[in-house]
Amino acid sequence: MGLRQRLELRSENSELEANGESISNKDMDPIPLGSPERTWTWPSLLGFWVAEAFSISMYQGTYKSHEQGAVIDAHTVASSSVNKGLNPGLAILAVIVGHLLVCVPAMLDAFVGCIFGINFPVFTRASFGTRGSYFAVFVRGVVAAIWFGTQSFQGGQCLQVMISAIWPSFNDFPNHLPASAHVTSAELLCFFLFILLQLPLLWLHVSTLRWMFMAKTLLMPVFGLTLFIWALVAAHGFGPTFSRPTKIADGTPVAVVFFQCVTTAIGPKATLALNMPDFTRYAKYPREVFWTQAVGLLVLVTMCGVLGATVSSASEVIYGQVTWSPLEVAVLWENRAAQFFAGLCWAFAVIGTNISANSVSFSNDLALWFPKYINNRRGAYVCALLGICTVPWNIQYNAKSFSSFLNGYSLFLGAIAGIIITDFWICRKRRLSLSSLYDPHGIHRYFSGVNFRAIIAFICGIVPNMPGLAAACGATGVPKGATYVYSLSWLVSTLVAGLVYWVSFKVVPFPVDEKQELVIEGGEVVSEDAQWVDDKHRDAEACKEIRS
Repeated sequence: MGLRQRLELRSENSELEANGESISNKDMDPIPLGSPERTWTWPSLLGFWVAEAFSISMYQGTYKSHEQGAVIDAHTVASSSVNKGLNPGLAILAVIVGHLLVCVPAMLDAFVGCIFGINFPVFTRASFGTRGSYFAVFVRGVVAAIWFGTQSFQGGQCLQVMISAIWPSFNDFPNHLPASAHVTSAELLCFFLFILLQLPLLWLHVSTLRWMFMAKTLLMPVFGLTLFIWALVAAHGFGPTFSRPTKIADGTPVAVVFFQCVTTAIGPKATLALNMPDFTRYAKYPREVFWTQAVGLLVLVTMCGVLGATVSSASEVIYGQVTWSPLEVAVLWENRAAQFFAGLCWAFAVIGTNISANSVSFSNDLALWFPKYINNRRGAYVCALLGICTVPWNIQYNAKSFSSFLNGYSLFLGAIAGIIITDFWICRKRRLSLSSLYDPHGIHRYFSGVNFRAIIAFICGIVPNMPGLAAACGATGVPKGATYVYSLSWLVSTLVAGLVYWVSFKVVPFPVDEKQELVIEGGEVVSEDAQWVDDKHRDAEACKEIRS
C-alpha cells in the first residue's frame, strides 16, 4: 500500500455514500442522536462561551503599544467604545445590543448542528450547493488561520510575562532583529514556544475539548472576579473612565458611533455564530443549545468587556497610565507571583479562544475541501503552520489597514449567516435531507454543484458595505452616507443577503424535501415529520422518539 492510500480517510456511514463516491470522512459524518460522542451538556456549552469571553481580545479595545508606538486594533469590547467617545453606559449598551443581534444566528445555527449532528461546512451544502460550499467555507477558513497566528502571538506575550516574572533578567534578552521586523528576539522566541505548547492540545478531538472549556469555566471567572475586586478597592471606585460624558471628537453623530460600536461588538462573534454547529453536533439535548447561547453571549461575554474597562480605568488612577492591555497592567504590578499567575491565566484563555474560534473551524473547513486526506487533527496542524506563515507581528504592529480589514470581515460572514438561516428556517421550513448533503448528485447539486441564488445573495449582501470598508482601510473620497451604512455592516449584509436569497427562491424555486431525515444511533437514517427532539429522553432508544 502506497503513502497516498495510507493517508486516505473514509466515511464510516456507507449509507451516506452515493454511487461509491464519498464526499465525507469520519469527522464530517453526522453524529447520530444517542451516540456516545454526544457528550456536551449545558456546562460544556457554557464553558465554550467562557473560553471565548475571558480572553485578551475581549478585554482590550484599541490601545497604544508603548514600545512600538503604533496603534494596535484588537477585537473589541466596551473599552474601544469608550475610546470612540461614548459614555460608559452607552458603551456597555452597545456591547449588549451587538451580542443580542449575533445571538440570533448563533442560536439558530447551534440548533441545526444539534438536531442533525452536522458541522458548519456540511450545513452550507444545503444553501450553497455541494461545490458552492467550498466558497462559503473558504470565506470563513482563511480568516481563522490569520487569527490563529495573531492569537498565538498574544499567547507568546503572555508567556513572556510569565518568564520575566520568574527570571527578571529575561527583560534584558538581547535583540538581534532590526526595528523594521516589528518584533524582538524575545517576542519571537516566546511566540514559537507558545505554538509548541498548543500542539498537543490540537490533537484533542472536539468531543473531549469540553474538559478544557469546563476547566476554563472554573478558573477564569474566579480570576476575572479577583481582578474586578482589586480594581474597585485599589482605585476606590470605578475610576475616571466611568465618569466620562459622551464626547465625539470628530463630530460624527452619536447614533452612528453607537452603531459602529454595536458592529464592533459583533465582529469577533460573527465567526462563532457560524461555528456553533461544529460544537453543538456533540450536544445531547437540543433545548440546552438555545439558552446557553443567550447566557454565554449576553452575560458572560459582556461581563469580560466591562471587566476590561474597569481594570483599565483603575490603572489610570493607581499608576497614572492609560492602558487597555491586561498584560501591561500585570507588568505594572510589583508582585512577581501575581504577574506570573496573570500571565498564566491569560495564556490559558488564549489557548481556549484559539481552539474554539480558529483551529476547529479551520480544520472542518479544510476537511470539506479535501475529505479524503484532512480530518480535524490534520487540519488543526495545518492551521498552526499557516498561522506562523501569516507573520502575525506584522499584522499586530504594522499593517493598520489590514487590521481594519480583518475587523470589518464580519460583513462577509454576516452575508453567509443570512443565507444559510433563510435557506433552512424559511425556504425549507426546517426540513433537511441528510443523505442528500452527502450525495454529490443529490438535490443539493443545483447547477453543477453550485446554487447561484446563494452566490448572488452573497454579492448583494456585501456590496452596500464595500465603500465603507474601503474608507475604514484608509481610502479617501468615500461619501459619509456610505460610512454610516458601514456602521451597521454585519446587520446590513445579513438582512440584505437573506432577503435576496428568499426572493430568488420565490422567483426560481428549488426542490424542498417534504420529510426530514435524521440519523440515530447505529448510523440508521430515518425519515420523520420532525421538528423537535424531546430533550427529556436520555437513552438511545428514546432518541428515536420524535414529536411534531
